Amino acid sequence: MSMSATKRLPAEARRRSILDAALSVLAEGGYAGMTTARLARKAGVTEPILYRHFASKRALLRALLDEVTARMIAAFHQLTDGETDTVAGLRRICLAYPELSSRYQREFRIINQALLEATDARTRELLAAHYDAYRRFLQDLIEQGQRAGSLRHDIPAAAGAWHMIHSALGFLMTQEMREDGKGSIHVKAFADATLGGLLKVP
Repeated sequence: MSMSATKRLPAEARRRSILDAALSVLAEGGYAGMTTARLARKAGVTEPILYRHFASKRALLRALLDEVTARMIAAFHQLTDGETDTVAGLRRICLAYPELSSRYQREFRIINQALLEATDARTRELLAAHYDAYRRFLQDLIEQGQRAGSLRHDIPAAAGAWHMIHSALGFLMTQEMREDGKGSIHVKAFADATLGGLLKVP
């Protein structure tokens, strides 16, 4: 890409192109392996231009996390808004998670790899905040179910939310081991197993 072409892009479009390039670099070499020099080459810009949009590698990760979080929470709202049965809403999220994780497979792989590689406290705080956004959404739903009497009160809603998150991560990480042509069965069993411990026994 020529420098003249670089200058012609509006600021938001340039920021988007840098973030897309970062996704490619992160997917290839992980968070620890990404340098600003490598990213600038991939994006076709100079490092000073890169720093105009993202002050650091951590700022890039924050932008990625913010984007993925916003998309996932929006998807959760689409699945549950207007649903008066909390258990049905939670089940919809469980059933939809495999498709959502496939849609954002590259992003999730990068985030999970960064979680393993990141050693500084500030980066790990960013990653923790990403998962905590899911926890807050799910906890709110579980609390609604507890008030309605459909979910157990003896399990703290926060613990139930983290249980769902951990189950989803495990399901995603072992997906390749379960490619046996029975994907829909696995998804339904995943939903049943994830919610089974939260349901109030009649």
